Amino acid sequence: MALNLSNKYRPKEFSDVSSQKSIIKILERQVETREFKNCYLFSGPSGTGKTTIARIFANKINRGLGEPFEIDAASNNSVDNVRTIIESATQRSLDSEYKIYIIDECHMITPQGWNAFLKCIEEPPKYTMFMFCTTDPQKLPPTIINRCQVYNLSRIPLDNIIKRLDYICEQEGIAYETEAINFIAKIANGSMRQAIAYLDKCKDYSSKFISVRSVLEALGDYSYDTMFNLTNAIMDNNKEQIINIIEGLYNNGNDLKLFIDSYLDFILDLAKYCIFNSLTVIKIPATMKRNLDYTTGIENKEQFFNEFIDKVLKIKQAIKGDSNIKTTIEIMLLNMGKI
Repeated sequence: MALNLSNKYRPKEFSDVSSQKSIIKILERQVETREFKNCYLFSGPSGTGKTTIARIFANKINRGLGEPFEIDAASNNSVDNVRTIIESATQRSLDSEYKIYIIDECHMITPQGWNAFLKCIEEPPKYTMFMFCTTDPQKLPPTIINRCQVYNLSRIPLDNIIKRLDYICEQEGIAYETEAINFIAKIANGSMRQAIAYLDKCKDYSSKFISVRSVLEALGDYSYDTMFNLTNAIMDNNKEQIINIIEGLYNNGNDLKLFIDSYLDFILDLAKYCIFNSLTVIKIPATMKRNLDYTTGIENKEQFFNEFIDKVLKIKQAIKGDSNIKTTIEIMLLNMGKI
């Protein structure tokens, strides 16, 4: 069974990690001096390298000997699970200098579990280390955070993601349209893992050549054509077209809540385009520039699309607990067309 691209191209060395340079510099310094802490906390958005950096660091600490214990706290979060870890942590490693635990999604540990952990973290066994990873550090007790050396990872810059995707395509012999790779990088929202996962899916969908069109089709994203048509219909107060578009989405089995989420992002992109007149700050691909210029070619466009954002945001809020989402969306979109 072939490895997926995310696993195949997961960094094995600090030098392979995209971004996070200041964090890596500190960790490399600790490896050089052999002056380590017993508890580390890596926090940051999904796909920015938290677990990857922890794995590399653990390997450097133990000079390539042994393997760290990786624990998914989402499924091992009870006080009994924690007590099992604590009991194991008191025993020396037989195949490496340090016994290292990498605990992913640690914000899922229960308050009772953290209470059980506290004593072990305050006075950890000499040759045991804990590396906690989380996307949600505010859910951790302050008593735990205060006893860890904390590293906050940032989202990966767009250029770094594009560079990595280019490298993977070159290694895999994947032919692609530059704008397609740029688009994948944009919609990954600073997550390298998500970007590579998107690339993997697009490769499987269109193995000969990855184009913007094939990317949109492969990822099952809501068609930009549909969103441009809906926006223009609202602006023209074309009630029939508004209803037909929503009916079409509904009849094709689309999740209308997710559509409104995507549509809000789309309108935000239109507002950004009005402000900056640049494609670099938006996710909409450059192949759609003619559509962009047509839809935003109106008077007082900045004010108009700012108000448009507010109206779509109200739709999103209105359908949160709604049992008849389609009707609510149609009514509110029709009312938008009156303005």
